[in-house]
Amino acid sequence: MAISMMEAYTIEVLKAHPYTFEQVKHHLENDNLQFFKKDYNMDFDLLKTLIKENPQQFKRAFEGDYEVKFVTINGLKNLLRMRFGITEAQYELLETGNGLRKLRVSPGTEQQIRKMLSSNWKVERNDETITLFV
Repeated sequence: MAISMMEAYTIEVLKAHPYTFEQVKHHLENDNLQFFKKDYNMDFDLLKTLIKENPQQFKRAFEGDYEVKFVTINGLKNLLRMRFGITEAQYELLETGNGLRKLRVSPGTEQQIRKMLSSNWKVERNDETITLFV
């Protein structure tokens, strides 16, 4: 499922709370967005629309099976932190500012990152690290 950067942020924030998928689904389907707004100042209508369009795809997205439609470098850094716990101390920015390098991740995490990134991003493995760039 291809989602926006804000939808990805919102999903990752809710997962970190931690809300279960069933809790999120219940409150979105029952239009009880105030349940989330008491803790976060975010647009939960985005997720309400997603779950109405395709509940099964939304569930997969909540489980981490999503691609972000357009990823900026700052968006990438935020998603790496939110989703994988990867901080700026774990990689170097490319001199051109269009990517990062020397990120040491497991093959499983690498595959999740590859799947998450929009098609304009490239991922290259260099021995023990990966480089992500546009």
